[in-house]
Amino acid sequence: MTSRSASLFIQTKKPLILASGSASRQVMLKDAGINFKVVTSDVDEAILKEKICALPFNEQVIALAAAKASVVSSQFPEAFVIGGDQMCIHEDTIFDKPGTQENAINNLKKLSGTSHFQYSGICIYQNNIPIWKYSEYAIMTMHELSDQEIINYVQAEDPIGAAGAYKFESLGCNLFKSVEGSSYTVRGMPLLPLLNQLRELDIINLEAIETLK
Repeated sequence: MTSRSASLFIQTKKPLILASGSASRQVMLKDAGINFKVVTSDVDEAILKEKICALPFNEQVIALAAAKASVVSSQFPEAFVIGGDQMCIHEDTIFDKPGTQENAINNLKKLSGTSHFQYSGICIYQNNIPIWKYSEYAIMTMHELSDQEIINYVQAEDPIGAAGAYKFESLGCNLFKSVEGSSYTVRGMPLLPLLNQLRELDIINLEAIETLK
């Protein structure tokens, strides 16, 4: 069982796998009390993104999530596998994970004082068959930031692995004037729609709450 900070968890009725190495997605599921394990895929996202670049952004983010879930589902056919992905879009340009602090600073300078979109896609696979797919977006409006604010933020939080070059779940929320949409979506996973679907699939409910020993 995946370790979690809280002592309570929901014992799932069927094996549940998160096909994502995202720390944010793992924290969201853990905080919701979901019992799951993590198995990451080896999907080459760069190649896939080239193939799907003509699709609308909401379809692209689902395709990326589905590719990860499909690979892991083929390895664990009995489990229900959750795939997720996120895309930051500014003026029809995709802002990938910056990778370096210099790129993060440049990205935030472009986003400063403007609005952009965070698309989040999620899916569930079993036996390499798609059971459910879903996407939504949030509209993010950033403060007009000084260069020193941007530099200070990047050096403090090092958001080089975050879509958009910020971590909204922590210090990064201070970058924003307003958000239209779910904070869960901004963090990389539409959590409530996912929990609703897991409930409909009879994987979770509050009849099976347990305490970590």
